[in-house]
Amino acid sequence: MKPRIRVPANFGKEHINSPVHGNIKLKLKDGQEIKVNSIIMSLNSPVIDNLTSNLTQSTLEMDDFTNSAVDCFVESMYTGDVEKLEKLNFEDVNKMAHVFKVGWLSKKCVLFYKTDILKFENNSYREIEFACEIASRAHFHLKQKQFVSLFVKHVTFDLVSKNTFLQRYLAGFAKVPRRRIDTSLAVASKDLNIIGNCLTAYLSSNFECAKFDENVLHLLQKLDVGKFRQTYPSQFMELVNFLSEILEESESACDEVKSTITSFIKRRRTILVKGEEIQDTDNANSEMQLEDFEGLEENIDFGCKDVQSQTANVRSVWRRPLENQWEVIQPSPPIHSVQFITLGETGQQRRIGLYFRFPADKGLGRGFEMKCENIGTSVWSYFISGCTNSQLKSEFLYNVPRDKVKHWTVTKTFTHLNVTCNDVTVLNFNFATDHSTGYENSCQIWVKNCSSVSFWTSYAENLLLKSQVT
Repeated sequence: MKPRIRVPANFGKEHINSPVHGNIKLKLKDGQEIKVNSIIMSLNSPVIDNLTSNLTQSTLEMDDFTNSAVDCFVESMYTGDVEKLEKLNFEDVNKMAHVFKVGWLSKKCVLFYKTDILKFENNSYREIEFACEIASRAHFHLKQKQFVSLFVKHVTFDLVSKNTFLQRYLAGFAKVPRRRIDTSLAVASKDLNIIGNCLTAYLSSNFECAKFDENVLHLLQKLDVGKFRQTYPSQFMELVNFLSEILEESESACDEVKSTITSFIKRRRTILVKGEEIQDTDNANSEMQLEDFEGLEENIDFGCKDVQSQTANVRSVWRRPLENQWEVIQPSPPIHSVQFITLGETGQQRRIGLYFRFPADKGLGRGFEMKCENIGTSVWSYFISGCTNSQLKSEFLYNVPRDKVKHWTVTKTFTHLNVTCNDVTVLNFNFATDHSTGYENSCQIWVKNCSSVSFWTSYAENLLLKSQVT
């Protein structure tokens, strides 16, 4: 009958290198040896048990690991504790626990990662990068996903620092290991605009398909198009247009490059609705049915003036837009003005976006987004790409009326972006003076004439659009 000994257990570290009990030799990198007992090691590790009992090996090569890590590993087998585990030997100890299938030690490593490695003294880039690289390598080499999950869950980024971290983490993009790209996508989580910005910045210096490297193709294949488009429609559209431009101008792109870019661009036309994947519908199918708004006057307490004229317009010229899909509209230049109405109280945390395409910017463009942060107090945040920080909840519309039905007009001139709600000016953004610090140059594209405007929303059910769709 096998002895019923539960590990981890304390067998006494004084027995390490015992000339009597040490019947197994562990060979280290520099020629040193550690003598250990086969029974103690086998009780902790089924792999070592097989090597010694079934394969009758009396010497085990440990030169893949640092001496410090082997020393910590052996002492842990003898004491059931991890007193010698530290940041510098952590990866090798964790790898040994994985290779030799020491389950209890693997759990100790996970706990140590959470309590010690993720505890930053200065919250510096180097500390965060160190922890992130451990998680990235563990995932890639050992298929251990838990470290990346812990990193994402427990590392607290503010908006700027996450952006700064990922930009530095992906610096020298052509040469970074692919595992860094995969880890960056996990760290970015919903903030995929950061990844999109990194990719666009990198491609801007290589404006040819022929110069696309394997990392670019890998990122395009891995990027969650649906999540990116729904969360940051303007930035997503910028990237798609940029890729389209590159594809059109290059004649020497290989088949793999063309196929990957084309696939990415086409994937923008697949949308997710209530968890099911469907294809874009024809514009005609989105035309508003009058019966959808029967009884509108009775069901909603209209809070703005000339209600009758509004509802009359709804029935005659207004229609419901497509949801989670860009629609190109053609306002008359040089003044570009778009009107829409938000209805009822179901719009909180949903987004509305406008994308202005500029011929002077190689056919690319800039986006304006707005989102209702609080229905009760009528708080709306906004973002203007190339002018303000690349997140909502940092800039807010001013004095938005609390009416349940809101008639919005967004107008771009050569100097301003103006937003009115029920005839109240809630934003009059001066491109020359109102931009955030660091956007002095990028904001200048807004003063150019644009060729078209596209409209996007994540809640079409209670929104009406007054624009001609082409």
